[in-house]
Amino acid sequence: MEAIQPYLPYIVQALGGAVGGNILGALTRGGGGFLGRTVIGAIGGLAAGYGAPMVLPENLMGSLNGLIEGENGQRLGELIVGAAGGGVLGLVGGLLIRPRN
Repeated sequence: MEAIQPYLPYIVQALGGAVGGNILGALTRGGGGFLGRTVIGAIGGLAAGYGAPMVLPENLMGSLNGLIEGENGQRLGELIVGAAGGGVLGLVGGLLIRPRN
């Protein structure tokens, strides 16, 4: 478990992004199918995890990471940020990447 500990925030953000991207991509009936929405969402989740601390106020990021006490709260905050980023990219991908039919 110690080997993946440094990468755990990125894994959680990508997972949240994949879920958020699939939900919003499916609602718009696009995004390159299930696999495309998963990839788009994971990229959006990682991008949000990287960019959110630079753009959002520090107290908002702190409150997201403090929803639950301890390390689980930090993971929940990362999951929410990843899902938001994946959802945004999933929505854009769903609107831009349409089925050929």
